[in-house]
Amino acid sequence: MITRKFSLACLVALFSSLLITSCDDTTEDTSYNIPENYEFENVDYSGQETRIAMLAELSAYAKTSNNGEVVSAAEMQAMFENSNAPFADEALNASSKNLKSKTFELDQELIESYFQKLETATQTAAITGSNGTPGLVSSNDGAKTYFFDENGYEYAQLIEKGLMGACFYYQTLGVYLTPVKIGETVDNTEVEEGKGTAMEHHWDEAFGYLSLPTNYPNSDASLNFWAKYIDGRQSDLNVGTKLMNAFIKGRAAISAGDMRTKAEATAEIYTEFEIVAAATGIHYINAALTAYTDDAIRNYTLSEAWAFINALQYNPNKTLSTAEVVEIRDMLGDNFYTVSRADLEAAKVELATAFNLTEIADTL
Repeated sequence: MITRKFSLACLVALFSSLLITSCDDTTEDTSYNIPENYEFENVDYSGQETRIAMLAELSAYAKTSNNGEVVSAAEMQAMFENSNAPFADEALNASSKNLKSKTFELDQELIESYFQKLETATQTAAITGSNGTPGLVSSNDGAKTYFFDENGYEYAQLIEKGLMGACFYYQTLGVYLTPVKIGETVDNTEVEEGKGTAMEHHWDEAFGYLSLPTNYPNSDASLNFWAKYIDGRQSDLNVGTKLMNAFIKGRAAISAGDMRTKAEATAEIYTEFEIVAAATGIHYINAALTAYTDDAIRNYTLSEAWAFINALQYNPNKTLSTAEVVEIRDMLGDNFYTVSRADLEAAKVELATAFNLTEIADTL
């Protein structure tokens, strides 16, 4: 069994201290206002919103495989790179932004391999898929139909959730909240109209990748990508409120020059965002166990579980080592048609133990 080397509290404290010692401890103003919502002067995370819209179109196209469509790897590659005007939204085609350049470099080829595998599988698919045969598989009640490869992988989910991890989660925790972007050497004095200081802007860009409304959780807006799963874990873990409070507190602290509070807020974000990914992995393992005899639902939920567990490795301050993350991920097996209940239960126990979720693991 994988054991956790530090308690969660110790990890947060350690990371906070590391950030604090690398930053200026002085506080210019300890009586500054912390707003209720993420509402500040000079906020811009339009680049993140653009990439989120790009993934929405890419994901929608990949999911046409669930309707029996043959999909093109070249078309998905063009959306990944934003080349050859692939989007229905002309504003996206005109943008200089793309998903590929912001995706964890070592896994760009992995994402691209999903495009080719999905194209190949849809071209050779039988009308009905099964173990060893790619094709469409309907749930036992006939309500849902998904396209799987011969091993039960739903590549549409691996593409969507894979990029949520390798791009959005990685950029938030592995890039924008690191000392390179919000550390002591980053300018927090010169204000650019509409964007704020460099440090403020980088913090806003990290927030942008979560897709949360500025007034979450007091919002009735539709939730996409990470916001959907943050909200999904809210009732059990209050993670949405914790993440919003930390982002709001940290942004206010940066504007006030309060680097100590910024460091504390950063540590909270690392902790809570990681728990979202881990708890969502457990959630989908639970769903697969509940629907174990339903090929469609089991394979679909395990494709999601695989991707959320895999995302844990993109956190530079991760609770588990990369090797440990891969070990748990691989417990789901290389064929979702044949994975055992015992292996799924074992993966669930490892995740729940590592993230102190044992008491609620069965209800996530």
